[in-house]
Amino acid sequence: MEKRVYLNTPERATPLTRALALVFPRYRAHLAIARYPEALHGPLRNMILTTDKKFLFVRNLKCACTSVAQVMYYYGEGRFYPRSIHRAQKGILAARYHWHEVEPVWKAGTAFTFTFTRHPENRAYSAFTNFFVDKSNIATHNHWAPMKDHGYDEARDVSYNFDVFLDYVAHTMEISPLRTSAHWRPQVLNIGYGQIDYDFIGKVENLNADIQTVFEMGGAAGFPPREVLEARFNRSAAKKPPLTEAQRARIRTLFAADFEAFGY
Repeated sequence: MEKRVYLNTPERATPLTRALALVFPRYRAHLAIARYPEALHGPLRNMILTTDKKFLFVRNLKCACTSVAQVMYYYGEGRFYPRSIHRAQKGILAARYHWHEVEPVWKAGTAFTFTFTRHPENRAYSAFTNFFVDKSNIATHNHWAPMKDHGYDEARDVSYNFDVFLDYVAHTMEISPLRTSAHWRPQVLNIGYGQIDYDFIGKVENLNADIQTVFEMGGAAGFPPREVLEARFNRSAAKKPPLTEAQRARIRTLFAADFEAFGY
């Protein structure tokens, strides 16, 4: 039996999208981003701009993007967003809703542009936990049956199922790295590495200090205050166990470009 995979649908100017764009800003953004090369669709869609247009963040999924987006919201509003920050249509300018405001700032290079990366081992395990252990991601249902095809078995131990997950990641990437879920797609693709000019690329492993560096370099020294800096969102209760040498070697192969680009 052929093992199924779930792949993202690329941005396309379909008749349905054109019709929906007449009513919904999200689809107008979708159409506009579709004009760019496919390799940029993900990074452009995941841009977040502060309302004063001074800081531009490119979300790199499973790299503290919820916490960083909340800091950006707090920068403008003086409070955290009470619901899912990635659905916020006010207080920050998310490209998925406000591309007409984000695009000219990005093209002009006038905002301090930054992103964050994470050690590929920790990021891969975080994605696995989020989708298949905690089952807390809203897109889990898309991948559940394909993971079962690859051998996922809740009755088996976590290490076995993580091996299955790595098989699934490899399979999706063999078919299309760009259409692989952004939660485990290589980070170099998520952030448009080499195609988007960054003023700063921080690391999740040094999150607090690097967030301070972002705002200091961008002209807002002293932000964020301690209580904002130490807040965390979307954390999993599960802790990463020691990986086997085979798992570590597999991750190094799958994400070789990330190891090289970001010095892990």
